[in-house]
Amino acid sequence: MNLWKLLKDIVLTGLGVAAILSQIFSLHPSGLVLGTGLALTVPSVASHVKALLPGPGDGESSGSPSPPSPQPSSPSAREESAGGS
Repeated sequence: MNLWKLLKDIVLTGLGVAAILSQIFSLHPSGLVLGTGLALTVPSVASHVKALLPGPGDGESSGSPSPPSPQPSSPSAREESAGGS
């Protein structure tokens, strides 16, 4: 495993969560410490969200079946719709 991924996922995120929790339970929370905690969690969250979302051009290979294409209508159905308008 890459050292940066390990550092990003465990150390930075752990410090960010610890800073956020310390401010949640603080009597006098600091916006600066809270913002720092949020900033420390962003790299890990961004990489996980990027892994979940399909990239450009990957929409077709997502594994979800595409909706069936509409069947061509018969000539009698076209006459009925034209006559009913």
